[in-house]
Amino acid sequence: MDKKHAKKIKRAKKKKKEKRKAEEQQERLAKQMNMFDRRPDHCSACKKDFPQTREAHMTWRVTVRNTEQLVRLFCPDCQEKAKDLVEGEKDEQS
Repeated sequence: MDKKHAKKIKRAKKKKKEKRKAEEQQERLAKQMNMFDRRPDHCSACKKDFPQTREAHMTWRVTVRNTEQLVRLFCPDCQEKAKDLVEGEKDEQS
């Protein structure tokens, strides 16, 4: 096997690996997009209705658990409460 042939095989192997990785990413994205239809219309914690505004889309948080086929939506107030709770627990552990 000469150097040209070795390079060609190495390139082909690398290209195949990159293609496989891109296909896996596409599959993961497709699954997440399918889960988007399951998004609730209210906050999963406090049941506040989700307003259909640009600001709401930028501030509300969607969490997706693929293994459980679960989609949750959280308003900014509940996000802040959760953040404070986690920080409080970290302070207690320190």
